[in-house]
Amino acid sequence: MLGRRWSNLLLDYGPVSLLLIVGAVSITSGDLTTWPILLWLALAGEAVLLVLRNRAPMTVLVAIMAIAIALGRGPLVILPTMLALLTVALLRDRRTVLIAAGFSAAALIAAELVHGAILTLPDVLSRLVTVGFAVVVGLYIRARADYVLGLHDRAARLEREHQLLASQAAGEERVRIARELHDVVAHNVSLMVVQAQALQATGGDPEQQAALGRLAGVGREALSEMHRMLGVLRLEADGAERAPQPGVPELPKLIARTSEAGVEPRFAVEGRRRPLPPAVDLSAYRIVQEALTNVIRHADASHVDVTLAYLPHELLVTVTDDGYGPAPADTNGGRRNEGHGLVGMRERVALFGGRLEAGARADGCGYRVCASLPTT
Repeated sequence: MLGRRWSNLLLDYGPVSLLLIVGAVSITSGDLTTWPILLWLALAGEAVLLVLRNRAPMTVLVAIMAIAIALGRGPLVILPTMLALLTVALLRDRRTVLIAAGFSAAALIAAELVHGAILTLPDVLSRLVTVGFAVVVGLYIRARADYVLGLHDRAARLEREHQLLASQAAGEERVRIARELHDVVAHNVSLMVVQAQALQATGGDPEQQAALGRLAGVGREALSEMHRMLGVLRLEADGAERAPQPGVPELPKLIARTSEAGVEPRFAVEGRRRPLPPAVDLSAYRIVQEALTNVIRHADASHVDVTLAYLPHELLVTVTDDGYGPAPADTNGGRRNEGHGLVGMRERVALFGGRLEAGARADGCGYRVCASLPTT
């Protein structure tokens, strides 16, 4: 950014600085016959006009031609006219450039004639060549700039097309995953709910009926979350109204449900509650959900403690039970291994640059999962 700024300053003020140097040398050397004070004023006026040439190129060119006719000849006439005409060639349409070139050539010739000079054919041709050179250089620079701009536009268009294709491919993959989840997982869970409800309706032990009712309720909730996730995955659901994702406010309900599985839960909040970023809010809920699932399935625990600690720049989620510790490396029985649950927790935490600690408690009685989720 800084290099481009300096190059723009050089293009804007470099030619004007060169004009000032050449003009000052010509005035101080006494090559020009006009009064020096008038020459200095003309030089200063031309410098000011040429600094503003990009804002009003035709106006500046007309003013420069007027000064040229007033002075007659010399570097204070040729160089300013060339620079003003080159700017017109850069910024104006071709018809305007041709008109400006004709008036510039006429002004350079008139400047000589007004002051009594006798022009020969080579003199006229030299003025025409000067004007033509300025026009050709200006048009070349303009064409080159248009070509480079076209390359940038093409690269940007290709990048947008590449992103569109990638997004389309990702969308198609999401649809495929959603279809697989619906056809396999959602279908099987639906069958489980129906069978649990059918068994509950047949009567029997009240405790068994209550357990089947809870099983059916958990299955229906799982289906609800599955459908919500499918709505996120499907392209057709983009822009549709979706149910809100669960978060920390829903944790008490989630934790209380573990008592139905025979594990006594305790929930504590440390620090002052505050709104969390949506992604952190959802991740904290999912981490606790997965940790409790592991406790119920593998730990054979009687108590589980869930703690949320609101620290200045992070949320600390801790789940501790009093069941089995981690299984040995060669065990594949009922104790916990580094399965998909812990891998998923690590991936969630890694998304935020946080950390996850999972392992046996310090006293060796139970298991502890501690996740740190940065909130800023």
